[in-house]
Amino acid sequence: MTLVEIIVIAIVEAMDCFAVSISTGLSKSSIRYSRAMLQAVSFGVFQGGMTLLGYFLGQFAERWFESVGTPIACGILCILGLRMIWGATHDSGEEATAKAANLSIANILLLSVATSIDAFAVGISFAFINANMVLATTAIAIASFVMGVVGFEIGRHTAKRFKTKIPEIVAGIILIGIGVKMVL
Repeated sequence: MTLVEIIVIAIVEAMDCFAVSISTGLSKSSIRYSRAMLQAVSFGVFQGGMTLLGYFLGQFAERWFESVGTPIACGILCILGLRMIWGATHDSGEEATAKAANLSIANILLLSVATSIDAFAVGISFAFINANMVLATTAIAIASFVMGVVGFEIGRHTAKRFKTKIPEIVAGIILIGIGVKMVL
């Protein structure tokens, strides 16, 4: 596997992190930057870690992943998306501002797991082609981190231009869309 192929795979793997980070930025534009960075670091760690886990578990993991992993990731993203939409349409202005200021560790971990399940499958495929796992894992982790930071900034700057609940609703729809895409 060439360096170019590994970089392309890393960027493709990081696209879910990018979309979810845009969603987070849209819905939580007033959170502390340290939380956004924590989310990006978590995305990188989980993407790299799940790639390695998939690599080490090989064929056994492939059968489990095909039957269980994708619906779990879809469910997590859809639930988080519905929570965002619910919060945008049912919270008062003060409650929404207080919630927007927080990006909980639990939400960061759930989003990290949901976005990294496909990295698990990529790791399985790497086991069959004897890929350079140090290079592949590093590239995927770095791409996921960078896409997490860039996506959040794009979402945050977009949300600041709107003074309505529309960005949070759009963010919820994006998460649901990513979840449905995984199943389809």
